[in-house]
Amino acid sequence: MALLEALKADQLAARKSNDRLKADLLTTLIGEATQITTEEFKRGVTEVTDEKVVATVAKFSKNTKLTLENLASERTRLIEAGGDASKVDERTKAAETELAILSAYGPKQMTEAELRAAIDDFRAKNPGANVGMIMAHLKTSFGGQYDGKTASALAKG
Repeated sequence: MALLEALKADQLAARKSNDRLKADLLTTLIGEATQITTEEFKRGVTEVTDEKVVATVAKFSKNTKLTLENLASERTRLIEAGGDASKVDERTKAAETELAILSAYGPKQMTEAELRAAIDDFRAKNPGANVGMIMAHLKTSFGGQYDGKTASALAKG
């Protein structure tokens, strides 16, 4: 619950300092994180945990990264067509700022080298490990701290 309170305090501070981008992002993030689904309610969940907030931050970060990838493709397409990419550049800058804001609230992400070391260590301890076993180990040991695509590629390699 402490993370949610920190988000709310930072949202208020962003509003007071007229930082619209941060205030709007945190408002949306808080709204999404505090949603309790019907299934959760049926199971008796009535409070928002830090784990749920972190999962919501991870979801927002992933979507923002996808947006950045799409904007890069769109910028390339516009430049090749001789168009004006200034609007795309503005949106890219905003998305990069959003990603920086979100990174302050999520767990520290493992570097590719750290991820490779964790996978190699698991393989050394479990010589017959397949990709599924490696991914399951990563999820239980380092959940939310790594990029799934990168981990999968390293586990297969």
